[in-house]
Amino acid sequence: MNTASAQSITAKTITIKDIELLTPARRKLPVARKYYIQFFVGDTSRSTNSAKEEKSHTSVSWDEIFYFDADDRSVLLVHVYQKHRIGKDALVGSLTDTIGGVLGKSKDGVLETTLRKDTPDASDLSGIGIKFSLAAALRGDVDTDERQATDAVTRATAGVNPLSSTPAAVGLLDSAVNTGTSIVTQVQTFETTWGVLLQRVELFNKIVTSIAQLHPYTSLAWSVISAANQVLVNQKSRDDQIIRLAGTMSDVFTFVHDAEPLKAIKQHIKTITLLIQQVTECGFFLTEYAKQKSFWIRTAKYTISDIDTRISGYENKFRDLKSALLEGVALQTGVTVIRMMNVVEHTAEANDLNDMPYAVGARFEREKGCLPGTRETLLREIYDILNNPDEDAPRVCLLTGVAGSGKSAVAHSIARLYEGQGRLGSSYCFASTDVANRNPKNLFSTIARDLSDHDPQYKSALWQVVKDDRALRTSQSPMEQVERLIIEPSQHLHTIGPLVIVIDALDESGDQASRRQLLRAISEKISEKTLPTNLRFLVTARPEADILGELSPSPQIMHKQMGNIPDDIINEDIRKFIRYTLHQYAELESFWPDDEWCRLLVHHSQKLFQWACTACNFIRGDGAEGLNLRERFEILVQADNNEGVHPLDKLYQTILQQRFTLDGSRRRFREVMAVVLALNKPLSITSLSTLFIGRLNVRDVIKPLGSLLDGALDEEKPIRPLHTSFRDFLLNDARSSVFYVYIQPQHSLSLGRALLACMQNMLRFNICDLKDSRILNTAISDLPGRVNKAIPPHLAYSCQYWMHHLQYADCTLDLLTEVTLIFKNVFPYWLEAISLLSITSPLSSILSALETCTILRKWAKGQEIATLASEAFQFIQVFAPVLRESTPHLYLSAMPQTPTSSPLSKLWIHHLKAHVSVISGHPASWPAEVHTLQGHRNGVKSVAYSLDGIHIVSGSVDKTIRVWNATTGQLVAGPFQKHTYAVTSVAYSPDGIYIVSGSEDKTIRVWNAITGQAMTGPLQGHTNKITSVAYSPDGTHIVSGSKDNTVRVWDATTGQCMAVPFQGHTDYVTSVAYSPDGIYIVSGSRDNTIRVWNAGTGHSVAGPLHGHTQWITCVAYSPDGIHVVSGSLDMTIRVWNATTGQPATHPFQGHTLSVTSIAYSPDGTCIVSGSADNTIRIWDATTGQAMAGPFQGHRYSVTSVAYSPDGTLIVSGSQDNTIRVWNAATGQSSEDPFKVHMDRILCVAYSPDGTYIASGSDDKTIRVWKATTGQPVTDPLQGHTDRVISVAYSPDGTHIVSGSWDMTIRIWNAATGQSITNPLQGHTNGVTSVVYSPNGTHIVSGSKDNTIRVWHPTSGQLMAGPFQGHTAGVMSLAYSPNGIHIVSGSDDKTIRVWNATTGQSVAGPFQEHMSGITSIAYSPDGIHIVSGSKDKTIRVWSTTTGQCVAGPFEGHAAKVTSVAYSPDGTHVVSGSADKTIRVWNTSTSQSVAGPFQGHSVGITSLAYSPDGNYILTGSSDSSIKVWKAQHLVSFGDLWEKNSWIQSSNDTFFGWMAPWNRNSFHLPIHSLVISSDRISQADINDSLLGKSWTSCWH
Repeated sequence: MNTASAQSITAKTITIKDIELLTPARRKLPVARKYYIQFFVGDTSRSTNSAKEEKSHTSVSWDEIFYFDADDRSVLLVHVYQKHRIGKDALVGSLTDTIGGVLGKSKDGVLETTLRKDTPDASDLSGIGIKFSLAAALRGDVDTDERQATDAVTRATAGVNPLSSTPAAVGLLDSAVNTGTSIVTQVQTFETTWGVLLQRVELFNKIVTSIAQLHPYTSLAWSVISAANQVLVNQKSRDDQIIRLAGTMSDVFTFVHDAEPLKAIKQHIKTITLLIQQVTECGFFLTEYAKQKSFWIRTAKYTISDIDTRISGYENKFRDLKSALLEGVALQTGVTVIRMMNVVEHTAEANDLNDMPYAVGARFEREKGCLPGTRETLLREIYDILNNPDEDAPRVCLLTGVAGSGKSAVAHSIARLYEGQGRLGSSYCFASTDVANRNPKNLFSTIARDLSDHDPQYKSALWQVVKDDRALRTSQSPMEQVERLIIEPSQHLHTIGPLVIVIDALDESGDQASRRQLLRAISEKISEKTLPTNLRFLVTARPEADILGELSPSPQIMHKQMGNIPDDIINEDIRKFIRYTLHQYAELESFWPDDEWCRLLVHHSQKLFQWACTACNFIRGDGAEGLNLRERFEILVQADNNEGVHPLDKLYQTILQQRFTLDGSRRRFREVMAVVLALNKPLSITSLSTLFIGRLNVRDVIKPLGSLLDGALDEEKPIRPLHTSFRDFLLNDARSSVFYVYIQPQHSLSLGRALLACMQNMLRFNICDLKDSRILNTAISDLPGRVNKAIPPHLAYSCQYWMHHLQYADCTLDLLTEVTLIFKNVFPYWLEAISLLSITSPLSSILSALETCTILRKWAKGQEIATLASEAFQFIQVFAPVLRESTPHLYLSAMPQTPTSSPLSKLWIHHLKAHVSVISGHPASWPAEVHTLQGHRNGVKSVAYSLDGIHIVSGSVDKTIRVWNATTGQLVAGPFQKHTYAVTSVAYSPDGIYIVSGSEDKTIRVWNAITGQAMTGPLQGHTNKITSVAYSPDGTHIVSGSKDNTVRVWDATTGQCMAVPFQGHTDYVTSVAYSPDGIYIVSGSRDNTIRVWNAGTGHSVAGPLHGHTQWITCVAYSPDGIHVVSGSLDMTIRVWNATTGQPATHPFQGHTLSVTSIAYSPDGTCIVSGSADNTIRIWDATTGQAMAGPFQGHRYSVTSVAYSPDGTLIVSGSQDNTIRVWNAATGQSSEDPFKVHMDRILCVAYSPDGTYIASGSDDKTIRVWKATTGQPVTDPLQGHTDRVISVAYSPDGTHIVSGSWDMTIRIWNAATGQSITNPLQGHTNGVTSVVYSPNGTHIVSGSKDNTIRVWHPTSGQLMAGPFQGHTAGVMSLAYSPNGIHIVSGSDDKTIRVWNATTGQSVAGPFQEHMSGITSIAYSPDGIHIVSGSKDKTIRVWSTTTGQCVAGPFEGHAAKVTSVAYSPDGTHVVSGSADKTIRVWNTSTSQSVAGPFQGHSVGITSLAYSPDGNYILTGSSDSSIKVWKAQHLVSFGDLWEKNSWIQSSNDTFFGWMAPWNRNSFHLPIHSLVISSDRISQADINDSLLGKSWTSCWH
């Protein structure tokens, strides 16, 4: 290497400074623009701050200096950005050169050059230039990162006004503000800042020990600053910014050295509190800032300007605090808190999380914390755990202790402190007296909503997870809640400082079974390193075995035990508490001097804070009437405490014996407390007294118990034990003796009748006086307050829990008559109350109503009221969204759409004047679909009922297993995650305790059905994907089938393979099942056969059974074991004799695609089948007759079906990601499948005279309909072997041409449906568009093969083409009105015009669309062409110039799929995948009507009627709709969202029931053709809006 080369690659330090941007002068003088510049050398980048143009608007300059390590060959890349307030910043110029090149072009070290232009449309930025100095020096010992850091601090320091000396305003602040030397101008070191700061904060902490208001915050600050110091000590490179900010904090604390600091601190307590809180926040920030290894790792993440801004914000706050102290005034602003480093702009999107379960009232209570000065050591230890900044620090602090030891007080103290600091993410206090409201099902959803209220960025992230998933928002699975609602939204948030979640009394969350999933969620998810390290949990609980087992100590879980606190410290804290609580009672000292009274109480407390608290309340006289202070004291300290009696039990006995001395008073106590403890939610004295007027002496019993019961002194406050130990005491006869409370059926009967009477007396129509039906409940700002006033707590409780209590009473004739009569009278108003109550608790109120109906049905089995309850259950399930969202539409939309034969209709038929009246197509009975379960992220492969029918299990392609409540559809367990590929099969064990799953990962796993804990497995042995699994009837074995062609049997407990693989099938085993006696196993295979095996030996005992012509997809045994049923790809179902293998009946036929799943009804009389044709059918098991179905609702293939154990319901899983539950008894075919399309409509066309409509579908057929009635004209036109993409009529209307994905074109007789020629073949890919020439002599076709061809319609001969030029599929074609030209639109984003005869390109390509063309059409005069595109826009083009003369028409939210001109050429109609149509004025490009949404899925095709009066649309929802064109223009707009028919001015016309959504016939429709029932509706405008109450009389 020569010398010159060696020098050129020598490492150098490159310095760039004196940066100037030279912007060209502009004729216009807009506001000065802002720019910033990024410099890149190798892997290092530096960025300037943004700066404005100078006054002349011709230049921008920066005084920043950048350093890089480089050599002459290193590449320098410069990007210049124009900063925009809204939208993305624009790259306006760039420069690329080597360092050597720049040095060579520089003059005197300065480069001035013109940048390459990077924004084509920035016309006024052409010729932009840049100027900067660049110097190179041999690299020294100082790293360029360190140089950069030093320079950044220097510049930041220069911009900050130092805390200068000023005359003291108060004595305290003389030394605080006259510090002698400005901290930002003197050279400081880490030792002179952090060392002094720590000393001063520690001294300050000691000074304020006696100030209860301030000391907790000082302790927290000391914990944080100490931790920050440790992080900084461990970091070698400590930059000046940290030192500067630390010096600022240290300087403010100089007042601690004053002669009388305590006096002055007390004078300015509020400002000093803000000061110490601000220091804590600075500690959090500095800890996070310093945790990274190098300054430039941090600034690459946050940029210099971000860091400077944050540090300046803190310094500004200290200046504000300084001023407030100087002037002796209170600071009006709060603490500057930075929780998120990566703060992003929040969208204006409405984030409505109100339907997520929320435990109202579960947060901490400020007054319940520890007394100041107590528990200090423990609190400091917990602070240190929660504030620990280490990446591997514990995420959970578990605090355990016996009842009464003070755990909850600690939890409330921590919550109170961190809330004051702005760092309490959420607090949740379980209570055994409020399990209906506070339970594991809403813990994490409550925490998620609290976190979203705490931080807008978290709320935005959470909304992105749940916004389109109501099932997820209402999930009750702790595991799913923590994964999806806590972990997932937190992934992209980088928090600063801890965000604390407090969970108190975890042991009161339920019994061990009910809290099992919750504990698993905490142990498996919260303690994993999947959450931000700064999210910390404090959990308190009694030391129950299951809690200690699941939350055992680990690196992620730290244990603290109340029992480990030394006795002397506990006694001293109790002494402080007692003295504080009773300090005003001086006579105690006179009776028991020298503090003896206090020592006696401490001694009797036996180290239990709850004892001390209850005793103090009693001594103060809370409920102890008739006794003086001395007598009350002596009762407590003189009571004998026999050995073995718990001190709290003895205390409770003593207090109760003093108050209730006679048998009669004790009986009344037990009666009242039985009601209080029987309540699902606590009620107040006022509420209970109202419910039991004259029948229960609530006040006399409760009022004297203020030392034991919350709510005794305040009659409006719910009554609940002050401590759970009192409730435990009363419910244990061995502990409470004569005060034992036994909740008997008579108490339930008394309470239930009181609740019924309350509803009968108080419920009425429009109880909250709602004024306007067009406004949803959530939009009425004062509605929650109005609900609370109109529905007081006792009425709300009555509506939610009346049957929960009556169920324990005997169903006598008198009671049955009473319940029936009241239910009939109040039912509509009860539903209204449930609707209104759902405003504050959307999930729990609806669930309580469903549970009420379920309980009532079982309680009154076989009676009239049981039938009404069943009907009510269906009503609530179907119309739950109406109940949640609009109370008026309970009457306006829900009741009118109730099936006509439902007995519920009789309850309102004489009262209701219909708003939405169904003129035709009104169902007589409830349609088959009961509800839809959503949550899986991919197709559902397998479903099964638990043996008790309570739960449904599902397995999915998303690799998870989920467990659902079969009644409510709520997720109750899961997702269970261990499989690494799709879960293909799931089954319950016979006892319901376990679930077995098979997967494409070749393994089988056994799970605990409740907790999801993996119990056995993975069972490994198969060499290919598992296709099917099943339990043996006794639960001891599991059978599996696999794509390795074998069947295996496994021990269900050990997971051992019990025998050699069963071999015989020559292709995949697709399905396996046990015989009811467990002796045999049946298997189906892709080899088209079925085999029966001995389950013990694996020997084949029957088969192979032949008959199916394609592979077997599913097999099942009949309940009596006599028959085997099979389903096949050949679309048939066959029943076989299980012993002989002979067919038992003829094949069952009806499905139009493969049968995917089958199951016998529990009584063996019926067989249910699911199919790839998206339907479910029920068959007579003996005759093969169709009994019910097809059940339609799934949008993709049905993969799995199963009967409920009682045979009344069917569950199905589908590739559409959903699970659906169907009523097996009411399922009826809604339409003859041979009269309607059974799959997506892909194309529609009018006949030339407008009399007929032709449609093509994914079901491979073409159908012809009468345009006025929708009646079929012919049988389906069949012949295509794949979906039909395009149809068109001949000009004389006698023929129809169709193009298909099967690459052929067919011509049909329009009257008879007969094919008149052989298929036209030639295209090498799917045919996408076919059109007749105006004179009918030619047909043109376009294809995905990129070509266009012209055909003779009679002979089928190719007349011209292929026309070539497009580089992607031709998607749409049209003839010019004179027939001379053909226009084509392509996926290559272009439009071309061709000579129809020669195929020569005569115009185009027209290029402005940003994505593929989907549809084109000529204007009637042939002057213009309209096009629709995947880019969501419509454009109008001149046919002669190719110029875009109108558009883009914008408004659609998804790709435009079809466009058409009106016959007069004045309008264009467009259809879109966004489910809407719009009408546009071709002259103004304005939307004159729409959007109108009448379809539930995207629109695929549309057309104008020849007279222009109607618009025809086809959709992927399998329906065809005809719209009244003039009505559209006058109507404005209309669309469906979440089943609501509404317009843009937020007018809500009505809510559509599920069975009406695809087929609902609105006033703007003239015809609806659907595979669903066709319903015609009339909306009574006179009942809309403020006149809505006229509907009821």
